[in-house]
Amino acid sequence: MKTASTYIAKTESAVRQLFQGVDNYLRILKRTKLPILTPNLSPDPAEYKRQYEAWMDENRSNLEEVRQNQQEFIAESFALDTLCGAILHVAQKGIELYSNNVGVPDDFKKLLGKQTVKYAVGREVRGIRLGLIIYAARNQHTHFDCKEDLRQPSKAIFNKLALQHGSELDGAEEPFLDPAFDIANPRLVSFASNVTGLIEWRNYENYRNDLADMLEA
Repeated sequence: MKTASTYIAKTESAVRQLFQGVDNYLRILKRTKLPILTPNLSPDPAEYKRQYEAWMDENRSNLEEVRQNQQEFIAESFALDTLCGAILHVAQKGIELYSNNVGVPDDFKKLLGKQTVKYAVGREVRGIRLGLIIYAARNQHTHFDCKEDLRQPSKAIFNKLALQHGSELDGAEEPFLDPAFDIANPRLVSFASNVTGLIEWRNYENYRNDLADMLEA
């Protein structure tokens, strides 16, 4: 395939199937609408407790369905990551083959080698070029079982994602790390779904627009 547009066209049907699979898993959480407690404000704790218990009795079946949906989603979380990892792989390969970028962001000049400069393309998410996020997320997903730490610059990219979230905790002595992108988080095996969610790749159109923009650049 000689051009980026051909690559995008030739992979379109496969990537659309991947996004359909992603949507199927995400729909698990949307099966049941989560009921919302809206009590009448009262200074009397006993009255608030009475309202809460009445709300629980009224919505017990819905709350149980929501709990079951959440458990099913968690059970399928790595399957979801597998699909998201495949999407990231297609995008990463496209950048590898067709990006002609030679510019390097100042904060990555000491981290990017000749083979990774091409990924410093695309819009910024949390202050990081989209191509670099794709590069790091694809590497993490592909090597999630590696006993060694994630290598640079992927490690630096995840550290920035975890730190540059724009939120603060009152009284915190150290910067708050977003657990969804903290590579030291033992609860996560793959970060592929979290990353594709952050960059808003939940449909083919968003993916294609970003990929075309990066490859044309």
